[in-house]
Amino acid sequence: MSGECILCGKCLEVCPLLRATGREELGPRAKADLCRILSEDPNLLSETDVAKLVGFCLGCGRCREVCSQGVDVPALVAGLRGAHPDFKAWLWKTWLMQAKNVWSPGSAAAKLFPEQLVPEKFGPMLKMLAGLKGGPGLEPCLEVAKYPDTYRGRKMLLFAGCTANFVQTRWLSTALKLLDGLGVDVLPDDFKCCGSGLKAAGFADESSSMAAHNVRVWRDAGHPPIVTFCASCHAGLQAYEGCFESLKEQEMWQNMLLSLSSVLLDTPFVLSHNMPETLAYHQPCHTRGDDSDHVLLNDAFKDRMVGATTKQCCGFGGVMRLAAPGLTDPVNQQCWDALAGADVVITGCSACVTQLAATAPDGVKVGHWLELIK
Repeated sequence: MSGECILCGKCLEVCPLLRATGREELGPRAKADLCRILSEDPNLLSETDVAKLVGFCLGCGRCREVCSQGVDVPALVAGLRGAHPDFKAWLWKTWLMQAKNVWSPGSAAAKLFPEQLVPEKFGPMLKMLAGLKGGPGLEPCLEVAKYPDTYRGRKMLLFAGCTANFVQTRWLSTALKLLDGLGVDVLPDDFKCCGSGLKAAGFADESSSMAAHNVRVWRDAGHPPIVTFCASCHAGLQAYEGCFESLKEQEMWQNMLLSLSSVLLDTPFVLSHNMPETLAYHQPCHTRGDDSDHVLLNDAFKDRMVGATTKQCCGFGGVMRLAAPGLTDPVNQQCWDALAGADVVITGCSACVTQLAATAPDGVKVGHWLELIK
């Protein structure tokens, strides 16, 4: 962090965990103070106590955005997680690093596992796995009326992310179809995971290795724009540092990251007769600046959009979903309270789709907005 916590309390106003539980000891200010105390006396708490306490952070980053002192509480927590790993952190690391081999068959198997036979410690993991594939998918109801020439002939890379590459391949297919319609020349790539989930869990070395690899892929391709369609991946890529040849290259990287929805903002869509009666949009915690996903969808659906979250977190929480699932449940419930009344909930984050699909009320469908496009 670039400064020290001055106990101003701004972070308390935006923390979804504090809002849902009412427990200030779980808020960012308490975590910042804990990190300060442990830096002065590392032996003050036992390994077990520290490992338990660092599990109580969703990693949403909202506190970091409002801190006038530049205190990055999620990064502080990640540092403690790295210094005090436990079984659940190892399980999370394995799940992320073996995504290609585990996610698809794991998701299918998790849906079939009888709930009464699920060991308590594995329950949250199985719920996440079950949510990876969502339900049967959303019925497409949007069709491009006419592709503009804004990006025709441009060379770009597409960073699809682990979920789209290994589980939700329909997202990837639709994204490629849209870019082809725009006349974009999508370059071949060898991207790895963005590494943000590993970084938040305290596995800095593994995350840094992935970042360095992804930057090399971009550099070897000639520094073209990189299109993303997952808010968490986009935020993870934006946070890269220490793997560039110069500050100028790092700034170029930041400027070359484009969300797919921002590329599509000038593209008109036509609604089909089978569109849902009511939709709601969940804004991911990791959306930065203007939310082009929401702008695109609001313009397309207009009065059919009955609501949108702005300050509610889905409760995914990364490794916290394993470390303290009972604390993420009220966060998730507040999110669903804000989305009440919708038949379909759409979002632009793979983690949010996973969590919301796994916890959706009966009769409510959840999916990525790409699923709505023919």
